[in-house]
Amino acid sequence: MEVKNQLKLVPQLLLTPQLKLLLKVLPMNTLELEEFLLEEVNNNPFLEIEFKDISAEPSRGQRPEKEGVHLNEEVDWDYARYHFGVEESEEEGNLLERTLKAEESLADYLVWQLNLKNVSEFDIRVAQYIIGNLDERGYLRVFPEDISKDTGIPVEKIERVRHIIKFLDPVGVASLDLRECLLAQLEALGFKEDSLPYLIVKEYLDEVPKGVEILSKLLKVSTQEVEEALSVIKNLEPYPARNFRSINHLSVVPDLRFYEENGEWKVEVLKDNYFELRFNSYYVHSLKKRLKKLPKQTQEYIREKMRVAETLLKVLDYRYTSLYRIGKAILKHQKDFFEKGPKYLKPLTLKMLAEETNLHESTISRVVSQKYVDTPLGILPLKYFLASGFFKPTGEGVSAKAIMNYLKELIEAEDKTKPLSDAELAKGLEKRLGIKIARRTVTKYREMLNIPSMRERKKK
Repeated sequence: MEVKNQLKLVPQLLLTPQLKLLLKVLPMNTLELEEFLLEEVNNNPFLEIEFKDISAEPSRGQRPEKEGVHLNEEVDWDYARYHFGVEESEEEGNLLERTLKAEESLADYLVWQLNLKNVSEFDIRVAQYIIGNLDERGYLRVFPEDISKDTGIPVEKIERVRHIIKFLDPVGVASLDLRECLLAQLEALGFKEDSLPYLIVKEYLDEVPKGVEILSKLLKVSTQEVEEALSVIKNLEPYPARNFRSINHLSVVPDLRFYEENGEWKVEVLKDNYFELRFNSYYVHSLKKRLKKLPKQTQEYIREKMRVAETLLKVLDYRYTSLYRIGKAILKHQKDFFEKGPKYLKPLTLKMLAEETNLHESTISRVVSQKYVDTPLGILPLKYFLASGFFKPTGEGVSAKAIMNYLKELIEAEDKTKPLSDAELAKGLEKRLGIKIARRTVTKYREMLNIPSMRERKKK
């Protein structure tokens, strides 16, 4: 294959260190982030923490959203600080009451994302078969042709669903090999097929160990361009499932709070008062005069640590802003849930949130993953409020969770000697909600509620 000299790197290269850190930080819950920040402070002299007096009354004030936060902005060092800790309140007396059992596997997480995309039931079944054959790295351990033989489903349909899965979070999952996994991540980051990183992975991945000089000659580009492309590739994740961690029986610390104040519902990002992370400006000033006198290697080390500190503070601010925007959008859509009850939970998908917040679907998926919100109804997983569902002709939506609540009510009220069939339940739901629901959907929801069939429910 002939490689043209005009191959250039795309602008995303400039964001690579920030993107890498962002992808690492976004999914972290409160406890994980606290541990990560303390470790970063220990390894970086440009970061410092100030521990707070936790006996003091914590501030419940809400920091206003900083609109238009971008990762390429200059850091305002007087502003770039990050408060952290666990809030104390009158509710903190009984820790057991604030402890949730939270279990989620990678398979659960992937199927949840698929449901929010409103894919067909057939595609969900195919996806579950694919996901069930992933190894611990996140790769598909059988070939699509083998799945086709086992299930009788055409290969092209299996590949179509596998392609959807590959671009869920974590990107690259269900790939057949390293090359396919890395190409999916590059595509998700916006790299085109004619970009240098993409071309190296696709055509010259086996040549990478031979070094920059060899690649430079093969690609007919400068060694500097090759080095920049390789820096992008090295920041990709070769094992997409590696960073996915389930949490089980942990004390859950909420990341957000939904509360009502003077008749108005508000959202607060919970960053509290154990310590404050900030840029160590004193250390910077002390180095200014003598930096040039230090050995070049030491200068490079110092500049790199400074860049890492700057990037971390930007990423934390972006995480805060993203959480706030998502929480605000969720509260806007699900206000009736808090005021009227669970039956009023509305359909809310990743796509709807993306349009509302101007964030990418994959960013939203990472932000809500394993995050919790403190509400008047208790501590709930943030993704509880993201639900598929149906829309009435008026445009009003009813979530799948709400439909299941109505379905349960219908079954509880039925004549136990003449229980309703799934078709009759579908008609009952249509009469009550004004939404036409297929019998097979009612069957699916009934089974999800662990409710027996009509024949099994009948009392003699």
